Amino acid sequence: MKRKILGFLLLLLAVSAHAQKQRFFNLTVEDVTIDSLLPHFTYAIPIGENYADSIYQLEIRYPEFLDMNAADVARYNALSGAPLPTLPEIQQQMVVERKKGILEFSLVPIVERNGKKQFLVSFMIALTSKPRDARQVCARHAASVENTQLYAAHSVLSSGRWAKIRVPANGIYNLTVDVVRRAGFSDLSKVRIYGYGGNLQNEKISLAYLKEFDDLKEVPSCLIGGKRLFYGRGPVSWESNTALVRTRNHYSDYGYYFITESTEAPLTIDADAFLASVYPMADDYHSLHEVENYSWFPGGRRFFENTPIPVGKSHTYTLTNVAKAANGTLAVGVSAGKGRTTVQIEVNGEKKEELRMSTGEFDFGAEVERKYALTGLRDVDSIKITTLSGGPARLDYVSMTYDTPRSAPNLAEGSFPVPEYVHNITNQDLHSHTPVDLVIIIPTSQKLLKQAQRLATFHEQHDGMKVRIVPADEIFNEFSSGTPDAMAYRRYMKMLYDRATTEAEIPKSLLLFGDCMWDNRMVTPECRNFNVNDYLLAYESDNSFSLTDCYINDGWYTLMDEGEGVNPTNIDKEDIGVGRFPVTTVVDAQTVVDKTINYASNKNAGDWQNVIMFMGDDGNDNLHMRDVNYTAETIMAAYPNYLVKKVMWDAYTRVGTSTGFTYPEVSSVIKQQQAQGALIMDYAGHGSEIQISHETVLRITDFQNFTNANLPLWITASCDIMPFDGTIATIGEEAMLNKKGGSVAFWGTTRTVYASYNKHINTAFMKHVLSFKDGKPISLGEAQRLAKIDMIDTGQDQTRNKLQYSLLGDPALSLNLPTLDVVIDSINGIALNNENQITLKGGSIATVKGHIEKASEKVKNFNGLMSATVRDTRELITCKEQEETSHTAFTYYDRQKVLYNGSDSVRNGEFSFTFAVPRDLNYANGTGLINVYAVSNDHTLLANGAEDRFNINGSEQVSNDSIGPSIYCYLNTPAFVNGGKVNCTPYFIAQITDANGINAAGNGVGHDMQLIIDGDMMRTYNLNDNFRFDFGSYKKGSTYFSIPELSEGRHQLKFRVWDILNNPSTATLDFTVDKGMAPDIEDVSCTNNPAKTETTFIVTHNYVGSNVDVELEVLDMSGRLLWRHSESGVSTGNAYTVNWDLTMSSGARLQTGVYLYRVRLSSGGAVKESKAKKLIIINNK
Repeated sequence: MKRKILGFLLLLLAVSAHAQKQRFFNLTVEDVTIDSLLPHFTYAIPIGENYADSIYQLEIRYPEFLDMNAADVARYNALSGAPLPTLPEIQQQMVVERKKGILEFSLVPIVERNGKKQFLVSFMIALTSKPRDARQVCARHAASVENTQLYAAHSVLSSGRWAKIRVPANGIYNLTVDVVRRAGFSDLSKVRIYGYGGNLQNEKISLAYLKEFDDLKEVPSCLIGGKRLFYGRGPVSWESNTALVRTRNHYSDYGYYFITESTEAPLTIDADAFLASVYPMADDYHSLHEVENYSWFPGGRRFFENTPIPVGKSHTYTLTNVAKAANGTLAVGVSAGKGRTTVQIEVNGEKKEELRMSTGEFDFGAEVERKYALTGLRDVDSIKITTLSGGPARLDYVSMTYDTPRSAPNLAEGSFPVPEYVHNITNQDLHSHTPVDLVIIIPTSQKLLKQAQRLATFHEQHDGMKVRIVPADEIFNEFSSGTPDAMAYRRYMKMLYDRATTEAEIPKSLLLFGDCMWDNRMVTPECRNFNVNDYLLAYESDNSFSLTDCYINDGWYTLMDEGEGVNPTNIDKEDIGVGRFPVTTVVDAQTVVDKTINYASNKNAGDWQNVIMFMGDDGNDNLHMRDVNYTAETIMAAYPNYLVKKVMWDAYTRVGTSTGFTYPEVSSVIKQQQAQGALIMDYAGHGSEIQISHETVLRITDFQNFTNANLPLWITASCDIMPFDGTIATIGEEAMLNKKGGSVAFWGTTRTVYASYNKHINTAFMKHVLSFKDGKPISLGEAQRLAKIDMIDTGQDQTRNKLQYSLLGDPALSLNLPTLDVVIDSINGIALNNENQITLKGGSIATVKGHIEKASEKVKNFNGLMSATVRDTRELITCKEQEETSHTAFTYYDRQKVLYNGSDSVRNGEFSFTFAVPRDLNYANGTGLINVYAVSNDHTLLANGAEDRFNINGSEQVSNDSIGPSIYCYLNTPAFVNGGKVNCTPYFIAQITDANGINAAGNGVGHDMQLIIDGDMMRTYNLNDNFRFDFGSYKKGSTYFSIPELSEGRHQLKFRVWDILNNPSTATLDFTVDKGMAPDIEDVSCTNNPAKTETTFIVTHNYVGSNVDVELEVLDMSGRLLWRHSESGVSTGNAYTVNWDLTMSSGARLQTGVYLYRVRLSSGGAVKESKAKKLIIINNK
């Protein structure tokens, strides 16, 4: 008792005093710019967990103003012209994020003082908090404690025998002996009914609602006239007796209940009490005709009747007057596709108004809804719809709301429908679950369970996470009475969220381990053949027509705080990071899990992880290039250690073809970077499900066929890149499902978006995904969550636009970011500081020394590899102004000239490297830039750093060397003989040596490393970016190139390269293309032989960069085929590997014994088969 009294006194003290906070603001030009909208300044003030204990008031103090110019005044008058206050009015609201209150306020910084319109440019905001009444505070804290206790400790389904039944509509049902016997029960009198059916759940989080519908409660029934009656709720409901429009559960066509046999007597009530509880219900005041089997657009939750009403035609619908009422209100919804459509409504022969529908630029259809008060109703009322113009029209619904209910049912003598037995269920107990870090929801079929378990085990062992896998149907059983409902996912997560007593316990990530369809019930022709049990649910918008206003929002499942769920655009904030694996098959599931685990294990660690490529589309008067350049510059300023590359379409030559314009150089540059790998590939511009940009710089087939082992995170601030809730393949999904390459995750849009908002959310996501919390990189899901919250907090996007962004990938996965710093200590023995002036000149040799450190302490146990890239001064790039909407040429700054790209060792935390400075420099005042990336030998430590405190300019007198580099080049294999035969896509390799150093920059005119095929300038390729110096050398290196498909017959290539003194050398190869030439199998082996549980086959060949079909076979000693593996694609290297778990094609494991394996390679129809080799298997259990 003393502790309780003390706690109460402390609480009183905590709320007894006024509190005040102050903050000054200086607005920027961007904050007060008037363009198509009036400026709004928005800010968010963190309040904390006890936000509800006080009342908050905001006040502007010490304002300073600036007169608006005539242009601004004119723009204001055109947009509004409303009288202005002398001080802006503050709009404020309290929102909640992860149980903590945030006070958001906004204001329009425009006033009128002394007859002048002015901008508010500087001010202080004073926040005053006044404590609420102590009794209110105590009541709230008591409710908060109750919040964690509103869930049952265990579900009723955790014990006993249970079966599931279902009903198609609201009404009284008769539970019969036949139904309970099918469920395996013998005594109807001992069967109890549980659940609450199929009405759509309230999407707004309410503690009262959660408490009322937690777990499953027994349904009262009535025994009368030999019948066991209960009231069942189907998928259609009405909010009240007078509601004019029904509410439909768009996730299910049935309402579900559970039955169990128990020694305890079931909950029964007498006939009078039962009738009073079920009559009259809202359904008794309504009649409805609705058929849902058509969709105008693959998105949204509204469906229509697939009975088209063409222009000049009519269709009549009837409603039986179940209430025998004289008066009622008719509600009708009619839809049509693109264009303008007019329909005539006629009720019982009386014409009503003509209804007109029209669509906008981004609409696939439109709907009009009307209500008509009617008198003199008939026994059967008819509603006739005629399409007068446009069309065809399709009905959504017709319903009648009567002023009196239908007559009461006769319980004793009436006949009532029987619920349908569905199946028995096994015991489950999700209500016993405690909070975990990662929740993985899998489809009901559980086909993907094994792959989900692999991922869960990895996160538990590799990341120390607590992970739980939950099948969708089990969530439905306990959180939506067995009825599919997206709210069930959310309520399960809400239970874990509420049970968290500390912020550390709050679930961090939700992985939806399964694909989804906008048509959750699979009622449309496009989806009718799919199995709902193989899919997870999609939370879709009510808008079902518009590319911009319709959305799918996985983030909705993570809105956890009271009152959230109905306003995701500007109030509701996601509380858990969320992502989705768009998979339905075991093969695809294994692919994404393999890619996720391999990435997180960081087996391919290398300097590719230090590269971020920003790509900007042309068009819209350079808007996309300008926006992505803004993002790039922001990231470079915040994270200078990363090597940023910019690819702006209009900086390259646009080529006109018979099918439109293309940017072949842009396509080549991006594909080359994709092949090498990058940390992030970030694109802004036009797009669709099947291509990047109007010029088709990348196609969906590119993402399907990429063969990059180094997987980037792809970001697309672009329209319609991955509407994964549809039936067609999309770029985002294909990048994820490509098992040979593509991406490790894809963050992009599901519908059409607006570029004006994209810049902000793209930049916010980039900043978060590259940042750390508690010493660890922020996860992809958390980065998405924070970026969307930023859009609300800053006011930069309080629209649906941000909801169109989704994460395909593991939300718990983080990028492999360096946790250590690389520091450059000296160049040519001169220490780097702000006092020493260091200048590198063309033709000179530079030696760079540095070390690895953490928190300014050298990491002496760091041993591994470092890679360095040295670039010339920043230069202003002026684009070519080739696109028709460009009014001026876009300009941007970039470092395009790479002077050196090589690697060396790190020993005991220290490194050095030497390079030759080419003479091909910008010769402009400015600093150079060195980016260094280092990885330890065991790939557990990563470091990066950058240095620009040195100049690059001028040239140095050197020896009179006039001899160019030495070149050794070949096609496919070192055994190639000049004039020999090759396949139609040969792989070119050149090894280059020069005593003074090799010019890998190519900055001078004609000084690129060039490969020319048959003297054709259209088949001339720049190989600078492919060049790599040999380890620890600046005098030796190699470059490579996969030559695009050539015609059969004789060809010639010339390869030209320069040294740093600009002395050239040229090598020439003659060759003959033979399409019938089979690849050479250089070697076939396996890693474990004898093998006990698994082995990896390794096949080396000479067709690098070519399309190769590979077929591996395992046979017994008699030659009987036991296992076969086939796949095809472009080979990125000369080695092909495949893991095998020693399981035959039949699924059985091979027993101890001696077996044979062989490989068959084919390309272009030519086949080469290896000799069979022996494989010994022992103790395979």
